[in-house]
Amino acid sequence: MSSRVFRHVHQERSHRTLGGTVEPPAAEVARWEAMLEAAAISRGLAAASGRGLYEAWVAAEQPPECPCKLCGAFRHALETEQAREAAGAYRGENGFWVFPNGLPEGERYPSYQVAEGVWVHTDEAPGC
Repeated sequence: MSSRVFRHVHQERSHRTLGGTVEPPAAEVARWEAMLEAAAISRGLAAASGRGLYEAWVAAEQPPECPCKLCGAFRHALETEQAREAAGAYRGENGFWVFPNGLPEGERYPSYQVAEGVWVHTDEAPGC
């Protein structure tokens, strides 16, 4: 039974926090903690050990993050943003991405900024 509770808590936590990037509401955290305490009590252990049991389960099982489309889109956007930043890109004053080193591998756009306000159209870019 506890693994079912752990799986449910993990699924909800993953969804409500968008993979750990958003702080969940306090009421949700309290509800998850109560569920973990109940799982510990059902095993004949102290309620306080519920969190430790859950963390051990997560480490052993390595369950996937929430599979819903919203969470998947958010994870994809976050990964794209991190890849762009790792390639030296940043958001300009106008909110558009600036790619001083060109577009990262795998990205294609008809135009992009190489400096603030300096746009390159890919059909004009060298090597295109």
